[in-house]
Amino acid sequence: MKITKISVYPVSIPYKKPFHISTGLAREGKHVIIKVHTDEGIVGVGEAAVIIPDRTGESQEAITLAIRKTMGPMILGEDPFRIDRIMQKLEGMTHGKYGMLYSKAAIDHALYDIMGKALGVPVCQLIGGCGRKTLTVGRSIGLGSPEEMAERALELKKAGYRLLTVKGSPEPKEDIRRVEAVRKAVGDEFPLELDPNQGYPAHIAIPTLRAMEQYGLEMAEQPCPWWDWEGMAAVTAAIDMPIAADEMVMNLADAMQVVKRKAADIITLKLVKSGGIYFSKKIAAVAEAAGLACSIGSMHTFGAGTAAIHHFVSATKEVEEPIGYGTPLDYFVDDIITEPIQLLDGTVDISGKPGLGVELDEEKLKKYSAEITVN
Repeated sequence: MKITKISVYPVSIPYKKPFHISTGLAREGKHVIIKVHTDEGIVGVGEAAVIIPDRTGESQEAITLAIRKTMGPMILGEDPFRIDRIMQKLEGMTHGKYGMLYSKAAIDHALYDIMGKALGVPVCQLIGGCGRKTLTVGRSIGLGSPEEMAERALELKKAGYRLLTVKGSPEPKEDIRRVEAVRKAVGDEFPLELDPNQGYPAHIAIPTLRAMEQYGLEMAEQPCPWWDWEGMAAVTAAIDMPIAADEMVMNLADAMQVVKRKAADIITLKLVKSGGIYFSKKIAAVAEAAGLACSIGSMHTFGAGTAAIHHFVSATKEVEEPIGYGTPLDYFVDDIITEPIQLLDGTVDISGKPGLGVELDEEKLKKYSAEITVN
């Protein structure tokens, strides 16, 4: 089997409500969908999703250009089953392990989709076995006033979500009020966690998180800037609640730094920020070897990327539930797959169909994008 053509679709779908976090505001999901075609007629689907560009600098435009001009031509003629060769080839293109990770993830997803379809098995079966058939799901609450976030938290609890992530900001005193309001709204026993998205310097993070410990948080995710290894290590040592590293872990080298520096208790995985399933599996193995837990989030993927997350978790025992993302329709006005992923009482089922188990809705793909071909 050989790769013969790649179709690239910059897809933009509006959020139901603008999503506000400490690093910016997103009004649209500006993602990239690809189709990887083969000489045997099997087509794999992949997705790269960015909420707000991070330290990689990747955006919808940059991902589209990278796949169209560089990565796409590099993999034409390759056997999609030789994923190790392909991913290492793409790594070599950037002369370093941080380069174009989101773009690599789209290709990664499509390759696994092709392999699953060719063998007639779901992706989870290819990457360790479908250990979990159903996943419990949590949900993040975008920034707002304490009252607004408390009201939203109560709505989400009633909708069946099993955990809520309170987004934080560079205003720690206001964040304490937000956490207090949300805790009062949902009750003492409901699982809550905090994600300031790098909003606190270490000297601010320690007293702020100590003040929040009375509210029984499950963890605090990436309180300090991604580059502040010493700060994260200081916070992890000083605070009783578990500390998770998210934005600072994008590849294996970052995961090893977390271990060596004792910079976190948990590694938050996101497939697209680490180059896809192939590389994320390696990061999970590092965490397991070091005795660290793994959680998983998303970049608010559409249906294809969301299916990849669910298959990954099904086959990766290191990832703890509830997971951070259930269905795109909770965030966006629409999706681009024919059978949208359903969330029922805070749970989602893993598709048993071959590959990722999703099919693109061609009409919606046309509605929200324009095709670019690599051949």
